[in-house]
Amino acid sequence: MTRVLVNLTWLVPGVVGGSEESTTQSLRALAEVLDATDGHGLDVHLAVLEPFPAAHPDLVERFPVRVAPLSGASRVRRVLSDQTWLASQARRIAADVVHHAGGVVPLRHPGRSVLTVHDLQPLDLPGNFSLVKRTYLRMMTARSLRAASVVVVPSEFTASRVRHHGLPGSTPLRVVPWAAPDPPVAPAAADLRVPGEVAGHPVVLYPAVPYAHKEHLLLLDAFAGVLARRPGVRLVLTGGPGPLEGAVHARAERPDLAGRVLRTGRVSTAELEALYRSAALVVVPSSYEGFGLPVLEAMRRRVRVLAADAGSLPEVARPGDLVRRPGVSGWTAAMLDVLDEDPTERLAALDAAGERAAAFSPARTGRGLLDAYLQAAAAPPDGRVVDP
Repeated sequence: MTRVLVNLTWLVPGVVGGSEESTTQSLRALAEVLDATDGHGLDVHLAVLEPFPAAHPDLVERFPVRVAPLSGASRVRRVLSDQTWLASQARRIAADVVHHAGGVVPLRHPGRSVLTVHDLQPLDLPGNFSLVKRTYLRMMTARSLRAASVVVVPSEFTASRVRHHGLPGSTPLRVVPWAAPDPPVAPAAADLRVPGEVAGHPVVLYPAVPYAHKEHLLLLDAFAGVLARRPGVRLVLTGGPGPLEGAVHARAERPDLAGRVLRTGRVSTAELEALYRSAALVVVPSSYEGFGLPVLEAMRRRVRVLAADAGSLPEVARPGDLVRRPGVSGWTAAMLDVLDEDPTERLAALDAAGERAAAFSPARTGRGLLDAYLQAAAAPPDGRVVDP
């Protein structure tokens, strides 16, 4: 029996954005694989913060859980806890492997470890971070890549960035794409209600926290061009608050957009499901993504999608759903093309997208994690990587 402790002490529910969805869905996929294979010799435990059980009760039911006495409000306390409490829990359960799912291996850690790198924004987009935070993340990311027994990434794009930034040549690097679960077959009618401000209108949906690289301001300018031709369309922006929150609100209140953009903030799973199902189009104009889960979620729900031709998005989206003309005019034209397409063209695009989405199955994700754990368990006892 190989015992694995998954470090989720970085995961503050409702705060960490898309990495929460991708990580928890990956664990659900792992549970499905383990259940289908009688555990496959793995005993997986989770190390979580106090708010986690209420946010993800199904995972707490499926896996044994160690709860850190922390709310997650203080980043300093969380970092210190990783050096003390987490190491003690790993020793207490005699973990063979610790999976650090948040991109950082603590300074004190048991020998064998799996490291998940969601993306390398701190190194590739340092301007998105304060000087203190980017200095810390740069140092810890480089050290974590050296310390890991196995590194897991969600895309070939992220794999290329990890290699670029100094992954030791002897460290195994595994691409384990994320998966989106099957949408509910027949949600209750009450769960499909959309906000009154957009009810009855064609909806363009963008689920993302407004960071600079998410390109909300580009989208808003492009959507103003859509409204000039299709004044009945509405844009819905979900996702928690981000650094560009004020700028997004200011742009949405200008006369060419006023009253036709809804900024919801973070919404519940049921509310997001309703918005996906009511959307005429999901857009992802981000200039940098480690994977691009909203693209996959839209395709699984048979919703038309447009994505930027950047980062990992071409690995997820269909080639025909990539916006290859950069800038405001390119996005305006692309959105209008989809909104104006005839039913036959739309159906063909949805069928093709559904076939592509089927390749990103929970079984593929769960099996990839399982293989990473087994590979790490076979590493030398100290888990150290020696540079060639």
